Amino acid sequence: MERYSKIKFGRKYALVRALLNGCIDEHEVMSAYNIFPRHVGLPASIAAFVYRSRKDRFHIIINCHLSLDVQREVFLHELCHIIEDMPHEGYTVGIDGYRKPIERKADLFVKEVAAVYGNKL
Repeated sequence: MERYSKIKFGRKYALVRALLNGCIDEHEVMSAYNIFPRHVGLPASIAAFVYRSRKDRFHIIINCHLSLDVQREVFLHELCHIIEDMPHEGYTVGIDGYRKPIERKADLFVKEVAAVYGNKL
């Protein structure tokens, strides 16, 4: 199985470590990285999505009807897209996106975070 080992190392994962270690307030961390999560009512078929605004802000939209555990998982999934995919891609439309490699990579990222941080998710 492919490992997503960068999560324990690389500087770009300082954001994830700061969030999960609780050493910095989550709102401060998000603002520092121009990430603005929102919980809104979405159709059941949409768990979450992320987009980059013209002002270079990242907006993570999460379905508020999901359980808190699932909301955390989809937040991390979308955070992976911000860290890994958005610097290289102009934009990505992920309708029925689970067939795309970037979606599988983001799911693997969530599993790796869970393995490292366990019940802190």
